[in-house]
Amino acid sequence: MSNQSKMKGKLIKTILLILLVFTTNLFAQKNGKITGNVIDQETGDPIIGANIMIDGTMLGAASDIDGMFVINAVPEGNYAVTLSCIGYAKKTVTDVKITSGQVEKINITLSPESYETEEVTITAKLLKNTDAVLLKDRQKSNSISDAISNESISRSGSGNAADAITKVTGTSVVSGKYVYIRGLGDRYSSTHLNGTELPSADPDVKSFNLDLFPSNLLDNIVTIKSFTPDKPGNFSGGLVNVATKDYPEKFNFRFSSSTAYNSNTTFNKNYLTYPTSSTDWLGYDNGSREIPNLLKDQNVYIPSPNEARRNHDLALRLDELTKSFNPEMSPIQSKAPMDQSYNLSIGDQLSIFGNPLGYIASLSYSRKYSFYENGQKAKWELSGNYDEVNDLYNYYNFSDTKGSE
Repeated sequence: MSNQSKMKGKLIKTILLILLVFTTNLFAQKNGKITGNVIDQETGDPIIGANIMIDGTMLGAASDIDGMFVINAVPEGNYAVTLSCIGYAKKTVTDVKITSGQVEKINITLSPESYETEEVTITAKLLKNTDAVLLKDRQKSNSISDAISNESISRSGSGNAADAITKVTGTSVVSGKYVYIRGLGDRYSSTHLNGTELPSADPDVKSFNLDLFPSNLLDNIVTIKSFTPDKPGNFSGGLVNVATKDYPEKFNFRFSSSTAYNSNTTFNKNYLTYPTSSTDWLGYDNGSREIPNLLKDQNVYIPSPNEARRNHDLALRLDELTKSFNPEMSPIQSKAPMDQSYNLSIGDQLSIFGNPLGYIASLSYSRKYSFYENGQKAKWELSGNYDEVNDLYNYYNFSDTKGSE
């Protein structure tokens, strides 16, 4: 069995084992959970220390420094949840339906009160990170910006952040990973992850490789095109902020795949390729392109062609050194397959010593092909003084064909 088949088999077994463990954990849950945020209606700031109680039960919680709360082990049923805090009007959320193994999220705004009034009862709805939410944020923003939400990313079928940001107005992606904003190069842009600037992995390019972020981990992508005091001043084209999802409140498993067809490349029998190694499909070499063992010694003696012509032993030595290299020196023609992309993500929130511990992991894989033929590559030079020469000298003129994977 080839190394490629063995590696594929190990990968499939690992994924099946992860699915078995976390699916068992999912179905072991007997109760539901209530989570949410408590926010000041006037300022939009989180409210710390608000009391959240489920009416008719002894279950409740208090909001933390970020205004978030979690009520675990809630039996199935319909409940009314009451929120109270000193200095704010009390509110009750009705028709909170809890089902086994599910998480119900309620986000509540409390209005300040300077005198005691009657209780206010409202019916809350689940808030989602949608296009409408981003549009509202852009309306209130002091800067010029565009954005794409997780809702739009899911509809577009994008496999990673680089694919998703091409759907944002005024942005383009070069080489499948570098973002250009308003047509300006990478030196005029800045890339952030949850508000923190990201360094480039390429010493010759300032822009970050956005194809490293799978779409399953994205919450939204916002491009800012004007300056504000809270942003760094090292960009003139635009600033890209990639926001990732919070830790999930329950077990979450997602798998997505996509394919693409290019009429100039896909299934073209003239596609230029080469005999690949057994691990090329993973993006690295199995050793077939390494320097031969005979030449790894820096002090190795390599006979010159003139010496080899006059000495039989040196001729054999030169022949041995030459044949130690990989004999594949020219491309071959083959049929190019379709582009393909796969994304897998797993996340959950566990209880460790009574405290919640969240995790999320993701794996992405993609292969893309490009090809052109009947290209032209030429060079002309000026031979002599420009006022004495009528024509340019044609230095070279080649036809060009290229295939890349």
